[in-house]
Amino acid sequence: MKGIILKDDARYEYTEAYLRGKGYVFHAIDIYPRGLEFAIFPFKERVDTSAYNDDYFEAFGEHSHVFSGIRSEYLAEKCKKHGVNYHVMMEDRGTTVKNAVPTSEGVIAYLIHNLGRTIASSRILVVGYGVCGRDLARRLAALGADVSALVRSREKACIAQADSVSPVYLSDSVLKGFDAVINTAPAQIISNEMLKQADDTLMVDIASAPFGFDIKFAKEQNSRSAVLAAIPGKYAVQTAGEILGEYIDFILKA
Repeated sequence: MKGIILKDDARYEYTEAYLRGKGYVFHAIDIYPRGLEFAIFPFKERVDTSAYNDDYFEAFGEHSHVFSGIRSEYLAEKCKKHGVNYHVMMEDRGTTVKNAVPTSEGVIAYLIHNLGRTIASSRILVVGYGVCGRDLARRLAALGADVSALVRSREKACIAQADSVSPVYLSDSVLKGFDAVINTAPAQIISNEMLKQADDTLMVDIASAPFGFDIKFAKEQNSRSAVLAAIPGKYAVQTAGEILGEYIDFILKA
């Protein structure tokens, strides 16, 4: 199968290598996609609308596929208009589950360099207990950390308990006593008033905007606090790129 890849991310080097190994052929990005079966767009929402206009999408053949890392409403609209299949890679649950591993390892690497103490015996709170939060909590516990999870439902609390992770619920003093807090929820859950109770706690956010807390305020409490965006693309680039390649290969062969 023939396609193009618009690289804006180090992961895409390995995505391309993986797909070439499966027999896929890549063409230069400056040609119209006439006769091509797929296109892999950058890992960002905004698209160059002058270059990738109606004429461009009209050139795709029947049953063609467009992939992007995160959702672009522009791409979704153009693909729907011109009968092109649109796939958002980071919305695929299988890809999310696989990406949780390099994400967790990236967070652990950051903690090792910035926590100031061993992960073993540290008290760590994971905010959110979805795919990433659960994987991270279990790996931290395996390293000897005393792990708690901030949850908002009985179901999540039960899942955490089944993993031997202590569930806690939201309160003004919920951050007190923890050495590190890692947010995985894409919503501002932790207020500045709550951060004041955290003392010197290391605050780490791995979610997307609007993030779980005010990072500027958190840095005033602990200068090592950070927002870690796109962790797999920084800490495990090859693995992350191959995960994307596996998903694309699965879709194109379906």
